[in-house]
Amino acid sequence: MKRLFALLVVAGMCFVACGPSAEEKAKEEKRIADSIEAAKLEADKAAADAEAARLEAEKRVADSIEAAKVAAEQTSAKKTTATKKTTTTQTVKTEPAKPAAPAAPAKKDKSTVKQTN
Repeated sequence: MKRLFALLVVAGMCFVACGPSAEEKAKEEKRIADSIEAAKLEADKAAADAEAARLEAEKRVADSIEAAKVAAEQTSAKKTTATKKTTTTQTVKTEPAKPAAPAAPAKKDKSTVKQTN
């Protein structure tokens, strides 16, 4: 029994001695904390990128709306100018027509007319 007890004590000591030391445990905890901090930084960066993309999209939409307004105003101005051109009339003074001179009698063709003597 003494041998069995001694064997168990030696095995227990090996089991305890084979575990991670305090220094190894501290390194593992630091690695986990660093990993968590890196994940938080990555999440913050992703959120900032998403916000920047959203703002860029809003800017593009606002620019498109502004361009559409400008185009509509230009089209409206062209239509107004065209309308003004078609509705603008000029009054032209006309003199009364002079009576036409009487038409000269048509000449007779000698070949078809009979001569009488």
